[in-house]
Amino acid sequence: MINEEIARKTLSLEVKAAKVTGKLLLTLLKKLMKEAKKLGGLEKLVKVNGNEVKLKDMAKKGQLEEIPVEEAELKELKKELNKYGVKFSVMKDKETGKYAVFFQAKDMKMMEKAFKKMLLQDQKEKNGTERIYS
Repeated sequence: MINEEIARKTLSLEVKAAKVTGKLLLTLLKKLMKEAKKLGGLEKLVKVNGNEVKLKDMAKKGQLEEIPVEEAELKELKKELNKYGVKFSVMKDKETGKYAVFFQAKDMKMMEKAFKKMLLQDQKEKNGTERIYS
């Protein structure tokens, strides 16, 4: 008799917890979809948030490397790093106004590849604009 009552109460409690969890998940999914709709789709939402990670979290996972970057190059570099799946963190030096991109040492080869591609693209753009004006 007592065991049946305990089993019923336990089951009732589990059902209530499942309902609350379901409602919370539904609310979060609605917020996510609303944000994705603003940006033009879920894929673009993921691209906007990208692979940028907090520096503290990266330091916990291993050795960090740093590359100084100008503000003009930062947007293109972020795009390339996201394309290659490199987790990175950007920090601005308040005194000089320059940026530093930190990444894990294990991603060095992918980072080099992304950086070279970005520099090639930048060079092509500069050469293309020179031809137009000369």
